Amino acid sequence: MPHTLEIKYGLTAQELLDAIDKRFRLKVALEGAVAEVHFERKLRIASREGWLTSYESHDVDGMHDFTVVTLSGAIIRVEVKTIRNGQKPQVELQKTRAAKGDPSSRYYERNHFDVVAVCVGRFTSDWSQFRYVLVRDLPIHRSHPNKLQVMHPIPEGEETRPRWFSRFQDVIDAYAV
Repeated sequence: MPHTLEIKYGLTAQELLDAIDKRFRLKVALEGAVAEVHFERKLRIASREGWLTSYESHDVDGMHDFTVVTLSGAIIRVEVKTIRNGQKPQVELQKTRAAKGDPSSRYYERNHFDVVAVCVGRFTSDWSQFRYVLVRDLPIHRSHPNKLQVMHPIPEGEETRPRWFSRFQDVIDAYAV
């Protein structure tokens, strides 16, 4: 049975995949979606294993990607990103476009989300692998003190400043402190 996208666009699944594979921007958007699907898998497992009360996914412009409710009742807003291409892993924290007349609107406010979940699949080839950081620990933008710095290196290990975590459960525990 054909997928609804095959019917909608009058193309086969192979033709759709080939179209994606030939277009850089489309692949970047797809990688973002892949990261969100892998992260949601982790949340589903965490809920099933009983160390999260619930979670909700958001596909709304201007909103964080997920809201997570911990066992203690803490509500954590999570933004999912993928790493940038390059020699060393780093994440870019800015929106795709700025509002007309306000170039700083492209930068994220410090209070827009609580945790950044960065898929490192582009670097490791394992799209289920993430690194996590608390937004409160990230550097601020030098020209806009209520906004986040744009580029953030993702160091190896967890004994760094800011601290990057390999497990979502660990960043949840750190959030409560």
